[in-house]
Amino acid sequence: MTVMTRAIRFSMGAGVLALMAVMPSNAAAQIQVGTKVGTAPPPTSAGAGTYESLGRRDPFVTLIAPRRAAPNAVAVPRSSNGLGSFLLADVTVTGLVRFGNQMTAIIQGADKMSYVAKPGSKLADAVIKSIDKQGVVFVDIPHPGTGARPQETRKLLRQVSGDNR
Repeated sequence: MTVMTRAIRFSMGAGVLALMAVMPSNAAAQIQVGTKVGTAPPPTSAGAGTYESLGRRDPFVTLIAPRRAAPNAVAVPRSSNGLGSFLLADVTVTGLVRFGNQMTAIIQGADKMSYVAKPGSKLADAVIKSIDKQGVVFVDIPHPGTGARPQETRKLLRQVSGDNR
């Protein structure tokens, strides 16, 4: 054999040995001969089937923090469908439409769906008072017994990030 052939065989042999050293040889992870398809594997040593984070984050926990209401706000359950099921903090004004003298707003809810609203339309905790060229004025609905007064909130027109159509 030539020197080149010996060098190639040596490097191939060393590569196989390196792969064997890296590959795990855990016999418990292999399928036992004679097991039926679809049956649960037999229990192994203690601690099997548990997740060890080793300092990493849980991949099944959401990274998006939910919007939080004001600290003194009372949670309103989502009792209906459509625009009336969203809190004022969860909506965004994404469009304004003018037809003659009447203004209509396009409002995006927390579900990323768009809803058409006009003055007098109700949210879970507010009512639309007026719509102008800059945005929408909402009036908060105070909860009975709290003694709070209705408060006006203005939300300006915002462009929604995402795909442009």
